[in-house]
Amino acid sequence: MGERMSLELSDGLAELDGLVAEFQHEPRIFDPNDARILGDRIKQLRRLARDLENRLSRDLWNGAARTERDAEAERIAEAAFQPGSNVCLFPVIPRPFSDGRPGGRA
Repeated sequence: MGERMSLELSDGLAELDGLVAEFQHEPRIFDPNDARILGDRIKQLRRLARDLENRLSRDLWNGAARTERDAEAERIAEAAFQPGSNVCLFPVIPRPFSDGRPGGRA
């Protein structure tokens, strides 16, 4: 199967929301250390969001390319089998066969 999706981004955002919820009811001030911790966590969550966006973009891009490639292959195959095409199948040639036993037919 493919890669497993991480819930670290959504869990981190929920955690951040819970930590900031205290500040919704009354004014408070961050001390510099708390502000650094918050900034570091936001940078980490931004990196996770970018990774997720890149994975989605890659999957969408590859899916579109696969669809285009399949359509082109189908178009070529249809053109090859049209009347008047210069494509023909090779004749079937009998191949020698051996069952691998001594004295077997070859």
